[in-house]
Amino acid sequence: MTSASDKKSLLIIFAVIAFVITGTTVATYFARGYKLNIEQGTIQATGLISLTSLPKGASVYLNDRLVTATDDNLSLIPGEYQIKIVKDGFIPWQKTYQVKKEIVFQTNANLFRSVPELLPITLSGAINPTASPDKSQLVFAVASASASKDNGLFVIGLNDPLIPLSRSLPKQLAINASNIDWSKASFKFSPNGRQILATFSNANYLINLDSSVNSNTLFDVTARIPLINSDWQKQDQEIVQKNLDRLPEVLKDYVATDSSKLISFNQADDKVFYLANKSGLLLPSAITPPPAQSTQNQDRNIVAGNYYVYDLKDFTNYLIGNQQSISELSWLPNSNNLIFVEDNSIKACDYDHTNRATIFSGNFKKDLVTPWADGSKIITLTEAYPGASQNLYSISLK
Repeated sequence: MTSASDKKSLLIIFAVIAFVITGTTVATYFARGYKLNIEQGTIQATGLISLTSLPKGASVYLNDRLVTATDDNLSLIPGEYQIKIVKDGFIPWQKTYQVKKEIVFQTNANLFRSVPELLPITLSGAINPTASPDKSQLVFAVASASASKDNGLFVIGLNDPLIPLSRSLPKQLAINASNIDWSKASFKFSPNGRQILATFSNANYLINLDSSVNSNTLFDVTARIPLINSDWQKQDQEIVQKNLDRLPEVLKDYVATDSSKLISFNQADDKVFYLANKSGLLLPSAITPPPAQSTQNQDRNIVAGNYYVYDLKDFTNYLIGNQQSISELSWLPNSNNLIFVEDNSIKACDYDHTNRATIFSGNFKKDLVTPWADGSKIITLTEAYPGASQNLYSISLK
């Protein structure tokens, strides 16, 4: 016969087990985003929005109501919500989310300065500046009447530390000679960025960036131009093919392959912008999309001549703009943002076409809008005031 003390011990054991099971179950539900509704006495399913921004510490508005700051999470019952992220001195960021139960969405808001700072990189002018295809280098000429020894051909590595007004930043590749004035040339990089073709009215010079440049290594290559163009076209097509091999089959038929400039992956290799070469309906991927697939409006009706971004993780597709209206499209490093030129302005937007913002508007070289390697600034050619010599300037973004 079981004693009263034994029964009490068993009850205690069962109570502890029940408490542990119940506590574990409740904790699991809360970890999955559920929350307690005291009025109804139930546990409601919720979704989560992870609020992150650069810079940090920005105010967060939920449906126009201030609720918290970034580096926080919002647990919300399923439904549509507008998130707005605001910080003094920066352009506001906002996006609408369709929250789903047990799903986490991330804002990853990249805030841009509302009043960007312009700082000169060159002081003696920059003539015919040209960026390499991968945006890692800039080449230009200097022809200053007061500094003849500093005239010539220069290159800037966009991975180097940027120190404004530093005369050591641009590297001099070659000085002017009696028969070569680099300011009279136009420049073109090879697709792999290792060579520069300097074209004059009566001569062409091929410069290898891996070796020193002097009178002994400079030869007129005009007779070899057809071979050089053929070799560079082959290099470009190899880059295009490598990019195509990384695309899903449903997308390949729509991608223009004329140049590697028309297709480019972001730094994380999970998103790609491309120029559509034909119109049609982009069919859904055969792979089941992830639960946290973006809920932003897609554009799967492809129109030839438009730029789109395809997300390789979410299998989503977004219209960025028409080839006739935007130019110099490129990824901003360390982000999911794009920069481009439109309506005589430098603009930026999220990869899903939201948060389109004007970064800089004024007189600048429309075919030279190049991001710095860390994504903190943009380089272009402009002048401090009308009539001043044109120099390379950095436009701060963060």
